[in-house]
Amino acid sequence: MLAKTNDKFVLSLKPENILKEPYNRVELLGSEIIKPTIELVYHLRVAPDSRIVLINWLLFRDDLPVIYDNQFIPYFPGISPWNDDFEYNSFSEIVNQRNHLYITQERIHIEAVGCDAQAAEKLNIPEDTPVMQITQNLMDNDDPLGMRKLYIRKECCKLTGITYLP
Repeated sequence: MLAKTNDKFVLSLKPENILKEPYNRVELLGSEIIKPTIELVYHLRVAPDSRIVLINWLLFRDDLPVIYDNQFIPYFPGISPWNDDFEYNSFSEIVNQRNHLYITQERIHIEAVGCDAQAAEKLNIPEDTPVMQITQNLMDNDDPLGMRKLYIRKECCKLTGITYLP
């Protein structure tokens, strides 16, 4: 006999679904090709001398910065990981632009952390202020396609899910 599992939820990590109030402005802070940190080497399974595309966004509600979004995608010459208009999209939409052939899955880690100096500066809060950090790893058959880190002001964050009962 199968046991009912009432504690498995579907959770959307689109910014409009994790903010208490919607954002109304997005600012592209920049994109660059970087050398991977030890964390990126581990999570993206890339060589230490490889290159990573880093795209930074800041989402605002009026003049208040509410989400600092860092997207890390392994760099492949000749393949652009962003769309032509460089608009803000969901992370999976950006990565899937270059990966139409495979079914992808996301692994997430959600944790309250003390804000590091860079994220604190972007969110205009003191360093070590608690924020909600959501780390997403996009995978294809257990092979990493990209990683994203969202830093969300704690007073602006909410998580809501739905379960489908058997």
